[in-house]
Amino acid sequence: PATYKWSSERSGAADHNLAVLSAELSNAQEQLSSVVSNKISNVLCPVVDLVIAESKTETKTVDGIELKTQTNTFTREVVDDNFQKLCGNALHRNAEMITCVILANLTKAHKVISDYLKDLNKDGNKTSFGSSMAY
Repeated sequence: PATYKWSSERSGAADHNLAVLSAELSNAQEQLSSVVSNKISNVLCPVVDLVIAESKTETKTVDGIELKTQTNTFTREVVDDNFQKLCGNALHRNAEMITCVILANLTKAHKVISDYLKDLNKDGNKTSFGSSMAY
């Protein structure tokens, strides 16, 4: 949020600041993706391997021919339990910081959109896109 600057004191600012709006919303999304998503994904979606949990072999004799049928039951197991615990502990330790990052970026997005709408109304909806602009 500290890098966010708006210049709404001139006519025609809404057209120019559409690029600022887009850039700031992209920046907020990137920060959320880089800071929050990985930490939560490591806890909620750990790396798993598909392994055989149980294997049954049945033998049948049909017309003097011995047929073997093997049935495997598969399960998903976390590859590294310790890494998942470490990620959970790190997420817990950093929960306040992560909450602040989320709140700051959502607040910034709200402010950017509000400023853009204020500028759009200041110009009397006379932008190059007309009044049919929708998000």
